[in-house]
Amino acid sequence: MHSKRLIALLFLCNMAHADIYKYVDSNGNVTFTNSPIKGAVRIMSESQPAANPVRRNNESVKSPRVAAPSPINFPKVDAATQKNRDSNRKLILEEELSSERELLNKAQKNLQDADANRSAAEQANPKLYLDRIGRLREAIVMHEKNVTALQAELTRVR
Repeated sequence: MHSKRLIALLFLCNMAHADIYKYVDSNGNVTFTNSPIKGAVRIMSESQPAANPVRRNNESVKSPRVAAPSPINFPKVDAATQKNRDSNRKLILEEELSSERELLNKAQKNLQDADANRSAAEQANPKLYLDRIGRLREAIVMHEKNVTALQAELTRVR
């Protein structure tokens, strides 16, 4: 009995299976998922063996990229519309980056000013001050990560 389960498990591990389902609820909300839902429509099905490139004598093996065909009812746009969308996306990302940089500068200034702005309660209880400093540092780290992510995304815009 266990050997049958093991064989089935090994078979499943060797296959990469990706089905995409589209579900529209009674309110018109659209959900895309990789799990079948009652009433959902499969819009894409792709089964292929898992890619495990084999290296021989230090040479790398690259698997060829194969473009999956779009479903028949997949919406298509012309090049001018796509270019307009890409330029709008770039503008939005640049605005978000500018805003995030301002928030980062403000968070850094708040951290610098924290010592001078100690409240009476923080002077009496250093733990309160350390908690506030910790929150300020966390905010700085979050804004730094956001700036980095937005910069990376901008490099990918056409």
